[in-house]
Amino acid sequence: MIDLIKNLAITNRRAKSSVIRELLKLTNKPGVISFAGGLPSPECFPIDQLADITSKVIKEKGHLAFQYGETEGTAELKEEIIKLLKTDEAITIKKENIIITSSSQQGLDLVTKTFIDAADFVITEAPTYIGGLQVFRCYGANIISVPSDDDGLCVSALEKLLNNLISDEEHYKMLYVVPDFQNPKGTTLPFERREQIVKLAAKYNFIILEDSPYRHLRYRGNAPSMLYKLDSLSNTISLFSFSKTLVPGFRLGYIVANAEIIKKFSKLKQSLDLCTSPFIQYITAEFLKQGYFHPHLNKIKSIYEKKLNVMLEALKKYMPEEVTWTSPEGGLFLWATLPEKIDTTEMFNDAIKENVAYVIGSAFHADGGGKNSMRLNFSYPSEVEIDVGIKRLAEVIKKKI
Repeated sequence: MIDLIKNLAITNRRAKSSVIRELLKLTNKPGVISFAGGLPSPECFPIDQLADITSKVIKEKGHLAFQYGETEGTAELKEEIIKLLKTDEAITIKKENIIITSSSQQGLDLVTKTFIDAADFVITEAPTYIGGLQVFRCYGANIISVPSDDDGLCVSALEKLLNNLISDEEHYKMLYVVPDFQNPKGTTLPFERREQIVKLAAKYNFIILEDSPYRHLRYRGNAPSMLYKLDSLSNTISLFSFSKTLVPGFRLGYIVANAEIIKKFSKLKQSLDLCTSPFIQYITAEFLKQGYFHPHLNKIKSIYEKKLNVMLEALKKYMPEEVTWTSPEGGLFLWATLPEKIDTTEMFNDAIKENVAYVIGSAFHADGGGKNSMRLNFSYPSEVEIDVGIKRLAEVIKKKI
């Protein structure tokens, strides 16, 4: 018998398990209050509305919903997305500018598979979304990071890096950025930085991959324009997801990009899954069509805003003065920074013993940095659990200090 492990493809050998998924196994211990996942709260799922819509879709469109569909997505869902982007973002697109994906994670994979060869440079923020790092590593990209502050990616550092890459004759292709309520920090890129990034993309000839799963979850302040809207040269590819705004179990996302690029994505998607579930697409299209989406958003934003405020108050109340944290205007996460001498990986088991969990900061750094930081999720635990959990975590940190 052949040694199957020895014969794994290089893409599989490059793949690493998600640190978050591994940590979540430890948080299954009874009594643990977990700030580790990125889970929406089940109380936010529109179960009754989806039950009615599902029945309607089966009765009226079962012959279509239960069949194979177009690789690019159903016309009905695309029409509703076009209306949504027009209403919420003042972005005008056509059906040819959209491809429906099986979650935005598939979108990340499609974009990377389309553009990135092994050893190409992909530029990210530091820290950045761990799912992006996983995909880029699978395809053999050289990941190089730009520092960020409380306003997100530092544009001056980005331009300096680009000049260095050019001087070294390195082949860079793409900037990956989560501009709104960034995972993991919760920061939002200001309008001025967005404009600067778009100008740099034109000047230095790189793709902007704009990942926007949290953009609709704004609780205060005004939303800067999307990078896609600011980019008249079509250098920007935008990823969206219904996982955080509707239900993650649908695994439904979409990409907005230049029509010619969408055709390239479609060819690759055919080899992956032929099409995203038409059944789920028809249900989501009907949810949007019946006008449920924005009232539903208002409901979940009210819930999450309260939870965010509870976490911010608890941090202020319980944490030692050596600890700092971001104060997001939306999204699902905030980022805490501890004294440099504390390694949150080493501290994790201490936290689990005290029945509280988080995600280690180094998981979000391509170079393993950020050891004295952590990501905290406020959307899933209850308000009471948030207060109790932050108090427990503060006690663990105080002992370490």
